[in-house]
Amino acid sequence: CDLVRPLVGPKVKLINNIQELPKIEGDANRLTQILTNLVSNSIKFTQKGAITLSGIAEASHVRIDVADTGLGIPQDKLSRIWGAFSQVDLATTRKYGGTGLGLALVKGLVEAHGGSIEV
Repeated sequence: CDLVRPLVGPKVKLINNIQELPKIEGDANRLTQILTNLVSNSIKFTQKGAITLSGIAEASHVRIDVADTGLGIPQDKLSRIWGAFSQVDLATTRKYGGTGLGLALVKGLVEAHGGSIEV
């Protein structure tokens, strides 16, 4: 959270609810990149409200959730967000910028670590 905190707008609260979790195996730099990309994406599309990180140890893995009160994604566009160069719509791209690679990269890194990601 500390890495992205300076990017958070004045009307947005960044909440870290991640408590003690078991250690996981993986590339620490890539795991940091995954979380940074997810939280940065939330920051980009959340003008007011909150971004909340939470985590829980489940049977064979650790689950991390990033939730926000941002713009949201229309139901019919959800399947496209993991694709490279994908943006929800052109108006969003013009307003917020970006290449549409962040979530595709996140998905690839999560899967390379044997995990899965979903909305």
